[in-house]
Amino acid sequence: MPRARKLAGLSPYIFAQLEERVYRLREQGVADIVDLGKADPDHPSPDPVVRRLQETAADPENHHYPAFRGSLFLRRRIAEWYKRRFGVNVDPDTEVMVLLGSKEGLFHVSLAYVSPGDVGLIPDPAFPAYNDGIWFAGGRVVRMPLLRKRGFTPDLSAIPEFEASKARVLFLNYPHNPTGALAPDDFMAEVIRWCREREILLCYDNAYSEITFDGHRAKSLLQYPGGREVGVEFTSFSKTYNMAGWRLGAAVGHREAIESLLVVQSHVDSGVFAPIQFAGATALETVWPGDFPERQRLMYQKRRDDALARFAAIGWPVDKPPGTVYLWVPVPDDMTSETFADKLLDEYHVVVAPGTAFGPSGEGHVRLSLTTADENVHKGVDRICTALRRWQPQGAPKSAEPAQKAGIDRIHQTSPAG
Repeated sequence: MPRARKLAGLSPYIFAQLEERVYRLREQGVADIVDLGKADPDHPSPDPVVRRLQETAADPENHHYPAFRGSLFLRRRIAEWYKRRFGVNVDPDTEVMVLLGSKEGLFHVSLAYVSPGDVGLIPDPAFPAYNDGIWFAGGRVVRMPLLRKRGFTPDLSAIPEFEASKARVLFLNYPHNPTGALAPDDFMAEVIRWCREREILLCYDNAYSEITFDGHRAKSLLQYPGGREVGVEFTSFSKTYNMAGWRLGAAVGHREAIESLLVVQSHVDSGVFAPIQFAGATALETVWPGDFPERQRLMYQKRRDDALARFAAIGWPVDKPPGTVYLWVPVPDDMTSETFADKLLDEYHVVVAPGTAFGPSGEGHVRLSLTTADENVHKGVDRICTALRRWQPQGAPKSAEPAQKAGIDRIHQTSPAG
């Protein structure tokens, strides 16, 4: 039976592919596989969150359909958290919407704003959901390469005006997946002004706001002058509270964008199970004010530092990220990121994500996730270092920056990156 033509243009989702390959290896009897590919926290969700779910799930009153926008009690808790954490006031009635994880909102916002022929601007490398939402909406993707020399921020001046004039959405994500970079205040002021002048919706993925290191503190888009007027922010419970499988997030900001997203969501799903929303409220009320977030940060910082020390011991250059749960690691000069990832899995039984899973500018790197036990991080990085010494015995790669055209490498995709 023929499928929709747009599905034929979709590349396989890289993390589903990796999961399938790991499954096949284990079926063949390979047991000692270290998975540094996916970002699934290894520690359990906090006890108060689990207890709240159990208590509220036992109440039949919570077994009905939830509100499409999300229950008011959780939207109020989210608004209160934004006031405590970022010092901004948001209206829980009109500027907050509960999501089945932030990925859902990041995908569906393009369905609300992008029509066939419109342009969506996305960073490269970036989380694949930005690209995929634009693709399903019938839009055309224009990628903005993120270069180390610019601190992994896009060069807006390099975007041709004929493309910018067709743009309806622009996606940003800081702390940035996969590089871990943070955005400086002057860049954020520039992008807000740029989007306001062109009436482009700024979609800000702030999933890692609570995972920063060395005294860095991530900001909300809404803290910047004009941010609320041009953008909507997406926040997540997955990494902050080890709630990846619960599927809980929120969109906060521009009220018209919230209403437009609600139109799409109400046609696609029926909202978040009420007990999960109660659990999310407990995370914000009880867990966040305690020491749990700081313990999380210190755990990931220790894993980061231990891994960086192992790479430094063999002279392999890896940037020290100020945030997220990832390392962005250069590959040997004579290998592509996919070749390197494949050989690591086949010969050393270590799973990493090839940089091209996040866009063409990811070539030359692989992403390592630190969301596995300390001993697995140590074991996996040690195996990678052994492979690097074997595959590039002369030492560090000549350049950790992939070759780029001058200015912006505009890629009008007919299919997503995967």
